[in-house]
Amino acid sequence: MVKQLMMVPVKLFLKMGNNHSGQRLKRTLKKKASLSSENEYLKMQFKITDEQLKEYRSLFKDHSDNNKVITRSEFRDVYQLIYKSGDATEFADRVFDVFDSDKSGTVDFIEFAAGLTMMDSEKLEQKISIAFSMYDEDGSNTLSKQEVINMIQAYYRLLGPDVSRSPVEIANDLFRKMDLDKDDSVTYEEFASVAKRDPTVLEILNPKA
Repeated sequence: MVKQLMMVPVKLFLKMGNNHSGQRLKRTLKKKASLSSENEYLKMQFKITDEQLKEYRSLFKDHSDNNKVITRSEFRDVYQLIYKSGDATEFADRVFDVFDSDKSGTVDFIEFAAGLTMMDSEKLEQKISIAFSMYDEDGSNTLSKQEVINMIQAYYRLLGPDVSRSPVEIANDLFRKMDLDKDDSVTYEEFASVAKRDPTVLEILNPKA
């Protein structure tokens, strides 16, 4: 999006998060009430610059009806606007659930800015953490094969019908690659180990419109 959430993370949201990231966000977000301002909080916790804050506030204002929160419906609309040939609903819901760290059913500005910052971070560990969250649908801190299938299907539904391989086949291959101990589940450690060697695991953070 800077035009459409400047065309989604900031590259992803500008084209329009594992329980580890969700838990960390939740812990830090609880502290925001004690700070004198949202800007001060975001600068302190996420090292966001004044330029980033200005850009994020503009995006937030453009895509929230009341300038206070973004609803799930508004979040979906942003993604659908960017990915016109696909169905953005499931994918947008995954991102929304990661951003909505306090599980209020809406995303406020701090959650919005923190989520974008983590998705677009130069720190690989932050990207791995938030990507794991998107796969971990039930918040169990482990991934089942079905969760991986669901995420990959949501990703390809977002992109549209032109897919050379079955999303289920792609998901099955990915799960086999990540399930290092062959126990039919993927831990955060297994996910991170593979993601550090294979950047395609993190492609869900920046789908190509």
